[in-house]
Order: sequence, then structure tokens, then C-alpha cells
Amino acid sequence: MATPELSDEQRAQALVKATAVRSARRVFKEHLSHGDMTLREAIFAAKADDALAGIRVHDLLQCLPGVGPKRAAAIMSDIGISPARRIRGLGSHQVEALVARGRG
Repeated sequence: MATPELSDEQRAQALVKATAVRSARRVFKEHLSHGDMTLREAIFAAKADDALAGIRVHDLLQCLPGVGPKRAAAIMSDIGISPARRIRGLGSHQVEALVARGRG
């Protein structure tokens, strides 16, 4: 399947949108890593924002102090969350399990 042909204007709009999404995600992750919000608050804020809802759960967990790639993978494995899962796809039981494991 070929990618659709975009006009120069459409391409520019897509670039602006992608840049805004990356910026919003960066700021969101910084707030979480600095302790400005709890994991529970971060998950519910992300679910309410389409740009943030696309963040992988693995990446979100790594923003927590003391959680690196291995610990994030272990937490997700213990709970039974797929490594490819994004925040928008988390169920209520998974959120509660993550909050319990992620200390907040």
C-alpha cells in the first residue's frame, strides 16, 4: 500500500502538528519525571489528550524516578501489559495495577 501523496501545504501542516505533539509529550514526560504529577494523574491526563494518549506505557514508566528500561519491562510483564500498549489502551484494572506498582 503506497502512502498518499500530500500537497506542500498538507505536508507543512502535518509537520507543524507532529512538532506540536512531540513538544507536548516532552513537556508531559518532564513534569512526570520531576514529580510535578503522580502516575495516576499522568495516566488520566494522557487519556484525556489525544496527543498524549499515544505514548507507550513503557516510555511513561521510564519517566518515573528509579524506573529504567528493565524495571519498566518487568512491571509491565508482571501486570500482563503488552510492550506495545499505549496509554489510550489501558483498562481500569491495568491502571490500578500500574499505580500500585509505580507508587502513585
